[in-house]
Amino acid sequence: MTAGGAVVPVRPLAAQVHALHAAAAFLERAGISGLSLSVHDDRVTIQVPAGIGALPARIAAVARLAAAAGSEPYPEPGWVSADGDLAGHQLHIFTPAGQAP
Repeated sequence: MTAGGAVVPVRPLAAQVHALHAAAAFLERAGISGLSLSVHDDRVTIQVPAGIGALPARIAAVARLAAAAGSEPYPEPGWVSADGDLAGHQLHIFTPAGQAP
C-alpha cells in the first residue's frame, strides 16, 4: 500500500514498526529533546510537553516539527497543534497552551 509517496506495510505490526522507524528518524533530524512519541494504528503522535520550556519555545517547537512535515500549527482551546504526514502515516503534533500544573 502507498500513501503520500511512501510504502506503508499492510500488516498492522509491520505498519506500526514502519511508523516508529519513520518517527525516530524524523525526531532525530529535528534535534529537539524531551518530546513524547506514541504510535497507535496508523497515527504518530508527538507531544511537546509543558515541562520542556515556556509556551513560546514550545510553540516554536511545534511550528518547526510541523514545517518539517509540510504543515503549520493551529490553535485549539488549551492546545497548539499541527497535523501532517510522516512517511505515509498520519502525524499529530501538540503542546498544551494553558497554564502548566
